Amino acid sequence: MDSMVLKNARLWVDAPLRQITVNTSLLFFLALLSRWALDSVLTPYLSVQFFLLGALFVAAWYGYVPALVFLTLGWAVGLYFFVAPYGELSAIRKFDVVLTLNYFLTGASGIAMLETLQRLRCSTRLSLAVSESRYRSLARLDNHRLHQQRQSSRALRQVSDIFLHLDRGLLLINQDGQFFPLPLLAEMIGNLNENSSASWLAIVHADDRPRIETEIGAVVTGSFDSVALHFQLATNGDKNTELDCVFRSLTVSAHKHVFALLLKPATRA
Repeated sequence: MDSMVLKNARLWVDAPLRQITVNTSLLFFLALLSRWALDSVLTPYLSVQFFLLGALFVAAWYGYVPALVFLTLGWAVGLYFFVAPYGELSAIRKFDVVLTLNYFLTGASGIAMLETLQRLRCSTRLSLAVSESRYRSLARLDNHRLHQQRQSSRALRQVSDIFLHLDRGLLLINQDGQFFPLPLLAEMIGNLNENSSASWLAIVHADDRPRIETEIGAVVTGSFDSVALHFQLATNGDKNTELDCVFRSLTVSAHKHVFALLLKPATRA
């Protein structure tokens, strides 16, 4: 931010040209009428000071260009109407030169100071706007990073829970229904190879399959995070093995889930 240069700080005036012209003209006539109304009291003093004050107001509101125009017109009108001989053109006197130098030096100095302050104010405002924009961008990135970290931490906790609180995992099943059996499953089923991509429901006995499909549907659709299952395994031999397990949804990322079929501590054969 220290090396950043805002070259458009000079364009601090955002008022339209019509508004600048109308308001500057109104202020000029207000200064003229005010000095005219007080002419009997102020003569021969303060002949151009009202216009000088008006020019400073214009500089603060609309910039140095209309202020210099205001200042020049105010000098001409003030000398013509409020400096003797009033309402007439005369030879240039020492008084006129001193008044003119004092008027323009004071007015130009005030206008330059106000213009500098307004540009600094605009530059500061623009710098704050850029800083706020960068802060919001960094905040969004940090929020996204924290969200990803929370998702990763949640997945890690779920995986840790699998290995710490359950005996053994049998399957990991993706959203397409493909599964990845572990050696334990192949040993229990007897006719399942490691490269099988069939539906994992093939391990469930035909009598229990409709009920199991209904129960796991609640997890797949998101109604529950997990469901306890009890069913018979479909095996080649005469032996029917009953199994207690948990069907659980694991959040891998914000939009991806993997379902795990996990052995519970109590396994019956």
